[in-house]
Amino acid sequence: MPIRDLTDGDDLRLNEVFADADTPAAHMARSLFRPSSDSPLLRSVIAEVVPEVPVGAAAIAESPLHPYRAWVNVEVASEEQGHGQGRELFEAACAETVGTALEGLDLRARVQAGSPGEGFAKALGFTPLTTTRVIKVAAGALPPSGGGRAEDLEIVATGSVKLTKAFLAWYTAVNKDDAVGPLTIGQVNNAFLSEAAGAHGAALLNGDAGAAEDAGLSAFAVSYAREADQSGVEITDAMPAPGDDEEAPTELIIGSMFETREEAADTSSDLFRAAIADAELLLARLSVDADVVLEVTSGMPVVAALADRLLELGQATELYRYETLTGPPADAR
Repeated sequence: MPIRDLTDGDDLRLNEVFADADTPAAHMARSLFRPSSDSPLLRSVIAEVVPEVPVGAAAIAESPLHPYRAWVNVEVASEEQGHGQGRELFEAACAETVGTALEGLDLRARVQAGSPGEGFAKALGFTPLTTTRVIKVAAGALPPSGGGRAEDLEIVATGSVKLTKAFLAWYTAVNKDDAVGPLTIGQVNNAFLSEAAGAHGAALLNGDAGAAEDAGLSAFAVSYAREADQSGVEITDAMPAPGDDEEAPTELIIGSMFETREEAADTSSDLFRAAIADAELLLARLSVDADVVLEVTSGMPVVAALADRLLELGQATELYRYETLTGPPADAR
């Protein structure tokens, strides 16, 4: 099968042969199908049956926030699947990484749970790394709580140094399975808390569930403007892309500082239960007047436990479930 470097205009041709992306993660992964470049570092290839009639593409790209693995995405037109083109494209993209900083890195792919893409990745030898759920809480679904704790709640600017330091500690802790690289306060702010990232508002909640070094901070929340352009945000970032609804729900990140503690895996302690209550308090207050969407990963024990309970009680609905899988380095193929 003829395979060549992906060039300008090929993304539009691919859009004509691929079905519409049916999840935000698929849409963002497809954005990797652009010409190879050195900054950001990306290698991409495309397969054609005849010139200008593509059947699939593959790309491998650096992951600045999680630099120990590289993103990989492979997609083949539905009518051509099952004939080996995907594996050929994958191997061709791997070959293109030789001699670059991508060579030798483990690979990472995010796919919809239970999809053919998950089966394809596992057939290539990829194994599960993390599970991500995107859940929606309807406006007013949670009863207002914590009425006597107004003094514990602080509304802050998204550029707050306290918030940024807390976000860095939390983000590092909940991504132990896909380690974060060395990050500065400025990098964290630019990636998650800046106007360019769509950060719109933030709140801090004091309580007993945080680590001692957090000076009483138990949880934080960051909301993202519905109209935000997130095209520059890395697809690992915990920010679900807006859906196609006429009025998209508010996107929210809730971080529990309990998740930074060494005993975060202990789900039987009073502090763990207090951490869940604090996260719920923030969610309840921020979803009074607007639908809210949050992304929950398997590395977030507190928020995951809260999500489980809300789903069980019918106070939330699951919109998407993704599996992030990891495979050996491209040069090990």
